[in-house]
Amino acid sequence: MSAEADVLIVGAGPTGLTLACDLLRRGVTCRIIDRSAGPQEGSRGFGVKPRTLAVFDALDIAGTVLDAARADGHLRVYLGTAPIHTGRREPTTPTVDTPYPDSVSLPQWRTEAILRARLAELGEKVRFGASLAGLDQDADGVTATIVADGEERTLRTAYLVGCDGGGSTVRKLLGIGFPGRTEEDTRALLADVEVRGLEPRDAVHLWLGERRMMAVRPWPGAVTSQVVVSIAPGQAVEPSVEELTRLVAEHSGRDDIRLGTPAWLSVWRYNLRLADRYRAGRAFLAGDAAHGHSPFGAYGMNTGVQDAYNLGWKLALAVQGRAAPGLLDTYEAERRPAGKAALDASDRGLSSAVTPPRVLRPVLRLVIGALLSRMRSDGRDDHPTYHDGPLSVQAIRRGRVRAGDPAPDGVLTTPRGDRIHLYDLYRAPGFTALSFEERRVRVETAGGATPDTYDDPDGAARGAFGVRPGTTVLIRPDGYIGLVARTSGPERAAYLNRVLAR
Repeated sequence: MSAEADVLIVGAGPTGLTLACDLLRRGVTCRIIDRSAGPQEGSRGFGVKPRTLAVFDALDIAGTVLDAARADGHLRVYLGTAPIHTGRREPTTPTVDTPYPDSVSLPQWRTEAILRARLAELGEKVRFGASLAGLDQDADGVTATIVADGEERTLRTAYLVGCDGGGSTVRKLLGIGFPGRTEEDTRALLADVEVRGLEPRDAVHLWLGERRMMAVRPWPGAVTSQVVVSIAPGQAVEPSVEELTRLVAEHSGRDDIRLGTPAWLSVWRYNLRLADRYRAGRAFLAGDAAHGHSPFGAYGMNTGVQDAYNLGWKLALAVQGRAAPGLLDTYEAERRPAGKAALDASDRGLSSAVTPPRVLRPVLRLVIGALLSRMRSDGRDDHPTYHDGPLSVQAIRRGRVRAGDPAPDGVLTTPRGDRIHLYDLYRAPGFTALSFEERRVRVETAGGATPDTYDDPDGAARGAFGVRPGTTVLIRPDGYIGLVARTSGPERAAYLNRVLAR
């Protein structure tokens, strides 16, 4: 643990693993430690959203995630104990410019295992059983004190990132406040357990009621399900299979649902918190260390992954001496508002699930289809846009997408007739400039090699952006649109001067 590293990452959940993979593929050395003795168990964060799949595409693991995951297309809803809706929906058909249109279900432990495998391919591994005991900063870097195997060691690093969860040691050592609220009367048992007697077995079952709810979500390709069941205010509950069985019978009104021995069982308490700052000097916060969510809407894990992907390219430029002054400050400027938006959305989701609006309850059976459609649409929303961020410049009239949006995918044709996806071009470590002509696109890496020209014979790629010929779109290293301007204008050079050291 005494070796030098460009970045030390504390915490090896999805956020820390995503950041480590992204830094390594950008040529930055890192160490990632976790105080746990080994990988975490439990399904925990269960939903993987479209923008997160796009991040995983850049890390070259999206296909592996999709192979392991399942699209939740079958749902049964109950009001109290009475079933009021059963429906199936087909997954949304991917399109050329939207290759990941839907969220998918995958237990968090499996997502982490896929990320760890990718980390190993990139030449790094998690140091489990290693905890951060202290940190000191100076103008040139961070000296971290790490305890591992009963010994205290130091590690010198240029930057440190706390991805170590709601009880973040990094956040506490930095003295960053974590205001918000904890509601002790809003609690639930979470379990990974075999469920029998509940049909259809491939469906997600959701019970709604007055200050109570229960959800049973089957794992992809397994008899195990994730069970989330609320605990009544003031009720003393110990996490046990007996309590879980009792609560499942109470919420469902049935005594024929059989549970196996839980592989994982935990009590969840409602926390809604947002860190006062995401940065202190050369140390940063990401994921649950920066924002605490309700489990509804799958915002926690996805927001953390996007924190990591926003920070990764900026840290890489800083480590390489290529970042303009102030670039690292844009991490908090972009991600803290996104974290706040995700907190608000998850809070609304919990309130709707636990206490459906009273005025709707008598007619809920009639409107449940429309409500579920709305929830599905909202559930795809990762709150990822940076329209008002410091790195978003819209120099011409808005098109289909604008500065601050994720850049869409599309297909171009090489001079040899081969097809190439825009996502493959965005995977390059630097900025990517797309200069659109009528039926062609000039592509170059900012400050890089001679531009390549590709055919866009039907104008579909240009149509995905909704821009006219003679427009240049500058794509950031995290796949977001930084600049939309006329190709002949000075805005591109000015933009890069703001972001990159010259």
